[in-house]
Amino acid sequence: MKAIPLAVRAARALDIDAVQLPASLVSVQAYIADVETKACYACLLDMLSRRDYAIEEARTKLISLGFSADASHAAVAKAVDFRFLDDRRFAAYYIEERKRRGWGRRRIEAELRHKGISISDIPGYPDSYFDEDDDAQRAASLLERKRIPESRAYEKLIRFLLGKGFDYSTASRAVRTRLEEEYR
Repeated sequence: MKAIPLAVRAARALDIDAVQLPASLVSVQAYIADVETKACYACLLDMLSRRDYAIEEARTKLISLGFSADASHAAVAKAVDFRFLDDRRFAAYYIEERKRRGWGRRRIEAELRHKGISISDIPGYPDSYFDEDDDAQRAASLLERKRIPESRAYEKLIRFLLGKGFDYSTASRAVRTRLEEEYR
């Protein structure tokens, strides 16, 4: 007998009595694939009830939960059709949320790429999301809460801001301003 890999959630949804025996292997496999696709979609809706996902991120998560690539693709396609998944909406929310957390543009872009979102597909990006004054203000705000190190303060604070995703010129200006204020 051939084993059929199946996600636990899909296996629990199987109704063994629904298969009329004797049955062909093809009809049993079709039944199992149908149940897996429905369970995958239900799992996706459950995931989306907790937070929004990027399309590729949702697909990867479903596969990591044990669903087949076909079932994951079908569930994600259905969710996209119903507009439960939308990369543009997710990207706009994600950018604004990460800006509130003090992240810089470079780190936000890296995370969006990691989630499978192409930055060129975001309408109005980057002009409608970032401006130089806003970046400088966020960097300065992060430095206000940070204690100034006793040795090599400039380098350590620059490294801190670069790690948050700010470009070097913004980080440098913010650190110079903070150090000037501190040592006046």
